[in-house]
Amino acid sequence: MKPKLASHGGPRVRETPLVPEEHLQARFGEEEKRALAEVIDSGHLCRVFGQRARQFERQAAEYFGVAHAVAVTSGTAAIHCALAAIGVGHGDEVITSPITDMGSVIPILALNAIPVFADVDPKTFNMTAEAVEKSITDRTKAIIPVHLAGQSCVMEPIISLAKERGLHVVEDCAQSYLSTCDGRQVGTIGDAGCFSLNDFKHITCGDGGFLISDDEELISRAALFADKGYPRTGPVRNSLILGMNYRITELQAAVAGVQLRKLASIVQRRRQFANTLNGLLSRIEGVQVPHIADGIEHSYWFYAFTVDSGRLGATAAAIAKEVTAEGVPVTFPYLGMPVYLFDSIKRTLVCGSEVSFHRGLCPNAEMVLEEMMVLPCNECMSERDARDIADAIGKVCGYHLSDGIQP
Repeated sequence: MKPKLASHGGPRVRETPLVPEEHLQARFGEEEKRALAEVIDSGHLCRVFGQRARQFERQAAEYFGVAHAVAVTSGTAAIHCALAAIGVGHGDEVITSPITDMGSVIPILALNAIPVFADVDPKTFNMTAEAVEKSITDRTKAIIPVHLAGQSCVMEPIISLAKERGLHVVEDCAQSYLSTCDGRQVGTIGDAGCFSLNDFKHITCGDGGFLISDDEELISRAALFADKGYPRTGPVRNSLILGMNYRITELQAAVAGVQLRKLASIVQRRRQFANTLNGLLSRIEGVQVPHIADGIEHSYWFYAFTVDSGRLGATAAAIAKEVTAEGVPVTFPYLGMPVYLFDSIKRTLVCGSEVSFHRGLCPNAEMVLEEMMVLPCNECMSERDARDIADAIGKVCGYHLSDGIQP
């Protein structure tokens, strides 16, 4: 019998919020409060005079098994510092993904360099080495692989290509804490790894970020760039390079340090929830669960899936709206368009002439964004939550599959 959808007046699958407020409140506890109180009691909220930011940098470097880390104000700032440290400048080209946040692109433009967009694998939604190779010119300086939604790019061919062409690799790990590729953690594979600590990531201090690297010279230049070029040594203040003011505060660093200790548990619980959801959704005709490339371990910042619109006889937008009406919020579209179609980028002047970014530049990315839907993924979500999600999606897909009649 054809199920009656909630959007048509039928009963909802889920009546209570999928991610209630208490899930969000559970991210912080007494440890964070104590850490903040200790900073307040110290009288030093600025990293120049305090110790928490330095402690967090040592903690982050040790956690990821690298030599150095620099804490900054955002993931965007981390990428900006890394690109500046490797010498990206006027007229250089930097290759990155068309499915990403502006935070991956702003640093390129801020250095008066040119963003070049390499198309994605339509199954994983991540940029590929083949697309990167096609995008390389004699002006290419660096590659920024964006590890989307918790899944690492396939890195070995990208790294091999970069070494062959003498290019730097700066990993954008904002969405993919503890994702691994062939046993290596993202952020430790390229020249530098850049992470976000904003309010929506696996761990957070409200806003913040950091970069990691084994390259002492890169880290030294990044640290200078993050602090207006000041080395903070010696009696004379002298700015050695033109930099920004990207200093993280002691308050942010204190919270970040506590959050980092929770990261492994957070990712483990997200993986457990997502694996349960994968098993349930894979049984539903017309639904494609996340495709994970060989050698990759996903860490699920969010849960991205697609539906077969042709098989269901309904658009992704319609499916998302109907599932949401069942009490399971689905985000569609994720971006709406590749970043190169954003107004701010289309109007940007680079090197004195207008750069053309147009529809059709990355056809796979454009196709993916017409199909990709996003479900929340939270470490506090339960098996019951996964079953409610699957029931809502199954109900909607079953409606469209039952006889092809459209609402």
